[in-house]
Amino acid sequence: MSGLDPEYCMTKHARRWWDRRDWFRAVAALLAVLLLVGPASAGALERAILGKSAIVDLSHSEGERAVPTDPQRPAGSGEGERQGPLPNGSVGKDFGTRLNALGILRKNKRTVAQIPPRELLAPAVVVDLTAKAAEAAGYRATVEDLLAWERQYGRIPKQSAVLLYTGWARRWADAARYANLDAQGVSRVPGFSAAALAFLVNERQVQGVGLDAFTADAPSIAGGETSAPIGGPDAWLIENLANLDRLPIKGAKLIVAPLRLEAAYASARVIAILP
Repeated sequence: MSGLDPEYCMTKHARRWWDRRDWFRAVAALLAVLLLVGPASAGALERAILGKSAIVDLSHSEGERAVPTDPQRPAGSGEGERQGPLPNGSVGKDFGTRLNALGILRKNKRTVAQIPPRELLAPAVVVDLTAKAAEAAGYRATVEDLLAWERQYGRIPKQSAVLLYTGWARRWADAARYANLDAQGVSRVPGFSAAALAFLVNERQVQGVGLDAFTADAPSIAGGETSAPIGGPDAWLIENLANLDRLPIKGAKLIVAPLRLEAAYASARVIAILP
């Protein structure tokens, strides 16, 4: 330890302290907003505090196990940005559960810190596509998949968070299976099609979307729809979610608590309060 620079150690310790303080501030702000957004949300929080509602943690732990960084993403340089390809077994510094602040249409740019706390609270809608993802690892949810969900459960609520349950989180403990690279080095993972994302933002005006995999730009998907970069105004995206199998199809309340970074991406703790 004598070879370490004391100033570096103090800076590193301070950075960890500020990260923790930012996280606690984010949680406090979100809980305060939850009390203001309506009786239903306030009731959900009260039931959770009293132990009358179950709480599900939808987050993977940072550093839980080594995961190679998404090979399709360009190298990043700023805090909270995705890093470029790393050697096998390396850990991408943001490869836990994380929030993408840009949204899903790339019409605007904003940082995580610029997202209003109210937008980080939403009723959750779960779309189960585990069967289709099991048949085709690179399957992309289509507009028809969403319409089929609506025919069974009703219209997707405005300002909700649509969570895509594919079963991919079961691979989390195995870095190679989670990345699922093909012979060309392209990750084959399930996700949303560009048309489905546009439908959710433009037609259903959702608050955000999430999935239990990471976002990789596949060249083609089922149904002939093409994928698109993730990003856009007024709708965020969460990747690498866990425990979606423990949520009801609808009725859960979602609390998203990212680090308050002036960056496009940030690690996030995501909590669901069950009805």
